[in-house]
Amino acid sequence: MRLFAAAWTFAILNFVAADTVAISSDAGAKRVSPALVRRKDGTRASHSATTPLPVTALWDDDLASDADWEKYTLKGGTLMRGLVGTDRTAGGQIRDTRNPPSAASVWTGDLRQELDTWYWREMSPSSKGCQLHAYWEFPVMLAALELNGQPKSDGGDNECSRVEHWDADKEEGGKQVPAVNQWYKVDGKDYHATKAHYEFIINNKGGAIYGLYLEGPRASASREWYGNKKEPPQDQLPHLKLLSDILWGYWVRDNPDVKNIRYFFMLGISNDQTNQIIASCLKRAKKELKEWPGASFDTSTEEGHALLGSPNGAVFAYFLLQHKADIGHKTVAKITVVRPESDADIDFVDASLVFHVVDAPEPPPDQEGGFAKEMRHDSHTVEMTEQSSSNVVRTHTFQW
Repeated sequence: MRLFAAAWTFAILNFVAADTVAISSDAGAKRVSPALVRRKDGTRASHSATTPLPVTALWDDDLASDADWEKYTLKGGTLMRGLVGTDRTAGGQIRDTRNPPSAASVWTGDLRQELDTWYWREMSPSSKGCQLHAYWEFPVMLAALELNGQPKSDGGDNECSRVEHWDADKEEGGKQVPAVNQWYKVDGKDYHATKAHYEFIINNKGGAIYGLYLEGPRASASREWYGNKKEPPQDQLPHLKLLSDILWGYWVRDNPDVKNIRYFFMLGISNDQTNQIIASCLKRAKKELKEWPGASFDTSTEEGHALLGSPNGAVFAYFLLQHKADIGHKTVAKITVVRPESDADIDFVDASLVFHVVDAPEPPPDQEGGFAKEMRHDSHTVEMTEQSSSNVVRTHTFQW
């Protein structure tokens, strides 16, 4: 028997990044990340109607560290293997502990009751966030992708939603109760509100989901409870917490064709690690951040893996992994990095990502002796043994 050992080791706080860090800026003015896009002449200037705006801006050289590049590249590769494989294969890739392993989410349906149970409250989305043409400035891109850019309130296809993990209407003595002082009970246990928030757009007709302003419960709880000085206890976080699950609940609502998912978008990215990954991808490919058609990276490449594994990419891969039974086998063919098509304040802009979803070939059926067993499972390492029909044995080691 020929024996090969391949070890993939990567550090991850949580496989779905939306639960660990803020991955996009909150409503209001557009925030600036360390990876900036500056005017070509490097100056700051007021702009009149006659001032020409550069078509392509320059990306700052705030690059990903070697460790981060390796971590997100390996993570993206793992996600890709899960996307093109069976549910059992995908479950093994993401360290699922069920027997046999499965990537299927435990959260199904429209999640209306589940969201209420776990103290998620619907809020009014920001007035500008749903304006894909006027605010986000992507009319050419959306036209090229055959997507409507208007909210449903203006006769368009886009439904804007926002959920927050606290009750903004809760009062005591005529004063609002801050999130840090709000508690709720599930199955007899008390839990602490985190003030997490997810704002997004669903376009069922066009087959698109847009991530706008996003911060998961773990990052929010760290800030609200501890001033970002320590991580919150895992058992105090809501069980329904991942963006991929909440997006699914909204995706299936009044949707006659849940399989019609064509594009994912992350708009106005402010996450430092993702921006560093983007900067590294552009530098490696000798490309610049520019307007549509932007710079695309096939997911068969190292750059494509890094973008898919980034804090702003993994959530969408997970969305596809978790629901193979409902949407079939889908994968991400390429990821496009793009900037807004015009900006009155051209000193800097934030990059956005477009994830192009396609049908994946039907994978071969699972074979006996696939993921044989979990050999070790502690707080740092999981090892699994995989044996194929050709007697090739691989040991996959995951550390986090």
